[in-house]
Amino acid sequence: MSTADAKPQTINLEDLPLPQLHKIKAQLEEEMDGLTTAFSHMKQAQATFRECTNCIDALTPDCQDKTILVPLTSSLYVPGKLSNIDSVVIDIGTGYYVEKPKADAVTYYNSKMDYVQANAKAIQDTVEQKQASYRGLLEIMQYKITQQQQATAEKASASK
Repeated sequence: MSTADAKPQTINLEDLPLPQLHKIKAQLEEEMDGLTTAFSHMKQAQATFRECTNCIDALTPDCQDKTILVPLTSSLYVPGKLSNIDSVVIDIGTGYYVEKPKADAVTYYNSKMDYVQANAKAIQDTVEQKQASYRGLLEIMQYKITQQQQATAEKASASK
């Protein structure tokens, strides 16, 4: 049987011992933490792209020949002049920059925002599924702990 034909196995959590349930709980918590971090990064990226489109939209004819500060590093700026407000240089990733007309740049950033939004939605759906699994696991663990406590109490009363 190939791995493509293999069906995922389902395990009844009620049949597992409490220590194994604790391991599954820890694994779910770790997965949810990772997904939550990824979701946060997606939202930050989306905000960055939105800010880029806002900056492009702020380039009006009034900005022509205005003096601005151009960032060379995160802490070093040099004075510069806006000589061409019809095109912008955009970061397309991994250190590559491209000059595009303003409308094309806005379209580029809007497509990036849509892509990030779709991925963020997929991550959010996965987190919600994991949270539902986590809540179910907690209920089963609480049930097993209650059963153990009752069994211990019955043994203690029977030995008296």
